[in-house]
Amino acid sequence: MHDRAAEPIGATTSATAVATEIMILLNIEVRIAQVRLPVEEKRSELLRTYSRAFPRDGCEPSLLARIFFVGNFLQAICNNGDYDSLLNHQKTVMKDDNLQSIAKKLVAPGKGILAADESSGTIEKRLKSISTPSTEENRRAYREILFTTAGAGEFISGVILFDETIRQKTHDGRTFVKALEEQGIIPGIKVDKGAKTMANFPGEKITEGLDGLRERLAEYRQLGARFAKWRAVIAIGDNIPTRTCIDANAEALARYAALCQQGDLVPIVEPEVLMDGTHTIQRYFEVTQQTLESVFHALYEHRVSLEGMLLKPNMVLSGKECPQQASVQEVAKATVSCLKRVVPAAVPGIVFLSGGQTDQQATEHLNAMNQFGDLPWQLSFSYGRALQAPVLKAWKGEQANVAKAQQAFHHRAWCNSKARFGKYTEDMETAKAA
Repeated sequence: MHDRAAEPIGATTSATAVATEIMILLNIEVRIAQVRLPVEEKRSELLRTYSRAFPRDGCEPSLLARIFFVGNFLQAICNNGDYDSLLNHQKTVMKDDNLQSIAKKLVAPGKGILAADESSGTIEKRLKSISTPSTEENRRAYREILFTTAGAGEFISGVILFDETIRQKTHDGRTFVKALEEQGIIPGIKVDKGAKTMANFPGEKITEGLDGLRERLAEYRQLGARFAKWRAVIAIGDNIPTRTCIDANAEALARYAALCQQGDLVPIVEPEVLMDGTHTIQRYFEVTQQTLESVFHALYEHRVSLEGMLLKPNMVLSGKECPQQASVQEVAKATVSCLKRVVPAAVPGIVFLSGGQTDQQATEHLNAMNQFGDLPWQLSFSYGRALQAPVLKAWKGEQANVAKAQQAFHHRAWCNSKARFGKYTEDMETAKAA
């Protein structure tokens, strides 16, 4: 007797054979189910979906996997002809996979994010610090220094752009998006409209920008952005923050994150507890924990995929005016302890903001945290001023200093790359990047 069990079932087959196999199954099962569908059209769409579900990377999917895929399709046909729901499910799965892939790339070992998303007012202050007028051309020239630094892609995974910046070009005509992609750097975009005074809550703010966000996200995605950022600010002071302020900002962050994922963009969720004030590190810990608890509750409520997002929090520090400043090790311990209490392991990575720290302080704190090891998430950086301060100082608004400014940026990024592994040392401040 012929033993069918002895036949090999893992043998590879050609794409034509696989397509034929699907066609035969469809012809038989559709007739049995007596479902009246435009079968030819549905077959073509199934094959397109099949090719996306099983990308050809040199290996054919197993026979079991193919049968399972086709089986799901046929079941959908038999169940009230619910074919479209299956396709929608497949598209959702593929989008989630894509978001997770981008999120993981942004926190790849040894890399971090450059925050170059300064608003018009903030960039004006930075250029004013080097006696340079904030003209459109000066802003473009400065950002070109950052985005075209040779070798930056070794240490920088992504760059957060501003609305003006994502539309600008290098002097040789390339869009900034293209210039970044050529270095393997992922372009992102700031999408909030800034923190505004919160009505009836003195000293507190609420971030605006949800109106029209869906349409703006679609445009930014077309311009090449693959991730986005929204910043909320929580102040510490007498009788603040209030629960109302924390929850209102958490709700806005969650709505933004859900819209991002719907629009195929990885959301960076940034609830920043400000370091301005005389508060102790203990008080900073309490408010940060309370804020993050509210944020993740809102994210759950809005069904945000945690695997397809990143968190950009503050480190837990002493207030800027606090007489007793915590040490590097105290900051690292308090920050990691706070995050362990609140941040789910499903989040791929945490990209810290520098929040008023000096460039060296931000690197030292990140380095100390990464020396703990055995953490559920990648601990990375998303620094603005802490990466750019040396660049501005070297550039001074003069074309002759461009090479020097790019060297300063490369060196600062290298130092933070070392901190990602807990291998930064103070000696590296004067050493040449390896």
